[in-house]
Amino acid sequence: MQPIDFLSPWYFSTAYHILFLILSWITVLYHIGSSQQKIIRTESTPMQGMALLLTLAIAFFIGLRPSNKIFGDMGSYRHSFENVIAGYRPMSLHTEWLWDNLMYFCKSIGFSSTEFFLMVDIVYFFGMFICALLLMRKNLWIAMMFFFTAFSTYSFGTNGIRNGMSSSIELVAITLLTMDKTKHVLAYVLMFIAFSIHRSTILPSAAAIASLYFIKDTKIAIRFWIASIGISLVAGPMVEQFFAALGFDDRMSNYASSNREEGSMEQFSQSGFRWDFLLYSAAPVAMIWYVTRYRRFTDRAFIFIANIYLLCNAFWVMVIRSAFSNRFAYLSWFIYPIVMAYPLLRMNIWKDQDRKTALIFFLYSGFTFFMFFIYYFGTGQGFNGFDQYWWRLNPD
Repeated sequence: MQPIDFLSPWYFSTAYHILFLILSWITVLYHIGSSQQKIIRTESTPMQGMALLLTLAIAFFIGLRPSNKIFGDMGSYRHSFENVIAGYRPMSLHTEWLWDNLMYFCKSIGFSSTEFFLMVDIVYFFGMFICALLLMRKNLWIAMMFFFTAFSTYSFGTNGIRNGMSSSIELVAITLLTMDKTKHVLAYVLMFIAFSIHRSTILPSAAAIASLYFIKDTKIAIRFWIASIGISLVAGPMVEQFFAALGFDDRMSNYASSNREEGSMEQFSQSGFRWDFLLYSAAPVAMIWYVTRYRRFTDRAFIFIANIYLLCNAFWVMVIRSAFSNRFAYLSWFIYPIVMAYPLLRMNIWKDQDRKTALIFFLYSGFTFFMFFIYYFGTGQGFNGFDQYWWRLNPD
């Protein structure tokens, strides 16, 4: 299978975000005029099938991207895949053995690097789809729009693909833990698989176990999240070194010690306390507080998922100064879409729920599009091809 060649690599981010900007506006305009609760009362719509087709199309579009430096770590992953047989190591539970063996198996049966990346992105996007299908089946289109327009979705489908793939598997495991106990064994198996692909998923796994057996209320988790801000402000560097010393993830040590290195153009490459992204992380916290503390909803599945988000995000807040802390933010942000979408699509919160849902989704997706335009206009990266081929009649 050949990579997409009808579109310059510089266009992929632009095409992805423009597509979902249009789809988001259509979705918002469809619901914003309603003062009812059609979202809550809906039984089934043709948009469920459209959500499946869109997920499949996006998985192939992102998975068949060409190898280019614009996609960050993709070059390193491609090099590892091409040389995996020569450098193959026996299975060891002390390493992320499943990822290495997956590459080895795919290479052995004749997969090209393009086909391997496609397989990874199919797992990545369909993990989100399975989660939405199991938790929000009646509003599958809107649920998937929350996933597609999340701030980190594109980045972890093209750059941090191993983190993204393992987190999507973890997402399915968390979803299964909200169901009856017969599904829990499969959930733990999936957690082990996710851990064997990217060890950092031990954090959401631990948070899930704590939420399932010990923390039954969001009050404690919310207080812990608030306390994490104070801990980070007062003793942030010491906390970072503590987690690095635990051996939680080898990358933790590298990132904690590279706070002042330069040369990366990722949004999170800056070190220091990121108040902007703390505010972004606070939106689900506000939703959790409003639903569970102010309105007193007691949906067991939502409380479980909410506590996982709070515990994982509190960890990120405490190491927020680390360079590339997006790697750790994603350990809570992959749950972000569910925390925002689940109450809107499953709970009877307001009389005009359709309108409120449309407004919240507009703000939610608007942040992603705002950051995309600001970042890429500011650096000239994402619009390099856009400027060269669309704005000039005679490109150089």
